[in-house]
Amino acid sequence: MRIGTIYGDVFAERVIGNLINFKTFCEGCEPVCAECRSGYGSFVGDIVSIHPTDPPSPTMIENPEEFIKNLNLTPCDLLLIVAIHHDLLAAVDLLVEATGAKAVLVPIEDPTWVPPGLRAQVKETLDNIGIESAFPKPFCTLELGEGKLIDEFIQTYKIGSPIHYVDMNDDVIAEIGPVRSAPCGCTWYVSQKIRGKSISDTDALFDEIAKAHHSYPCTASMAKDREIGDALLHIAGYNARYAVCNATGIKDCKFSTDKN
Repeated sequence: MRIGTIYGDVFAERVIGNLINFKTFCEGCEPVCAECRSGYGSFVGDIVSIHPTDPPSPTMIENPEEFIKNLNLTPCDLLLIVAIHHDLLAAVDLLVEATGAKAVLVPIEDPTWVPPGLRAQVKETLDNIGIESAFPKPFCTLELGEGKLIDEFIQTYKIGSPIHYVDMNDDVIAEIGPVRSAPCGCTWYVSQKIRGKSISDTDALFDEIAKAHHSYPCTASMAKDREIGDALLHIAGYNARYAVCNATGIKDCKFSTDKN
């Protein structure tokens, strides 16, 4: 799959770094690396373009067509759009035309990146021209079922809503690692920090997950999202906790307590 990226926020570089999997990308085991990511490999050859551009701002782009033309976008199969100017995002049909993309992913790590009305407009535009799309808010909520190519993206690169494998020694997490990681790579870091921990004291375990999630650090916004009613960073944190609960069989993840 050929992945093209156009972005106005460095979060995109975190996702690209996870896919490239360069040696120093994760420092979860410092000072000595356990090489846990060695089995993931590197998908650097699938990333055909990286185009930094203007983030959302009050300044209007009066001629998006000319602006997009000057970007000299590279042909791709899936276009990852992260925090670009709203006028460019509204011209998503021109971005698709310029790249030939058959699927568009627009992750939302900050409510200001893609307001709900703009998201609906962009989705309608893409639906009308037969292009798959997904708008995960935040990116680590991306699940299968958005379309054939997006499902292939999730399955090939093993990113989306996190899933762990786990081996238990009684109530102790003897071994744990991602089957599917959050796109930013945080799931790898969390797994390193909770290996060897007991699931008997869930409060202590959840504290370790939360510390790892914040220390990575998660870059989702702390601003309250009006549509969801919570900060996107909190949603990402609940996702990180749920992945561990689901893998280890913990029934009570206590999300409601976190929101109080």
